[in-house]
Amino acid sequence: MNRLFRTAVLALTLTLFPAVAAAPQVTAVDGRGTGYVALPTESGWLALVVPLTALGGVVPDDLSISVSGLPATTTITLDDVTISGENVLLHVTVSRSDLSTGVNSLAVLSLRSGGEVLTKVSIPVTGLASAP
Repeated sequence: MNRLFRTAVLALTLTLFPAVAAAPQVTAVDGRGTGYVALPTESGWLALVVPLTALGGVVPDDLSISVSGLPATTTITLDDVTISGENVLLHVTVSRSDLSTGVNSLAVLSLRSGGEVLTKVSIPVTGLASAP
């Protein structure tokens, strides 16, 4: 019975959250190397750490991202890409146009080259609502 229950929960999770299941979660780092498990809104000082192997060992010149899972008022833009050892650092800016609403979402980023998705990664994005 326990095994049946776990199988049902896993199947339901994969059905309801396929993007999350397909996108391994990554971390972020600041310029000092301090790690973060979520991206705060209104930030432009963090980089996502993605294993170079996830991109096939090479960073394409036309690497871009598309983002899903965030409210329409919240965006993540790719500012720069650097290599650090065996990792690719995706320097990003997180912003939102509506500060009156908080954000607590899982962003799924599709890393693309030539219109093809190379890999997907995910990271939580959080931000508090501002009082009027």
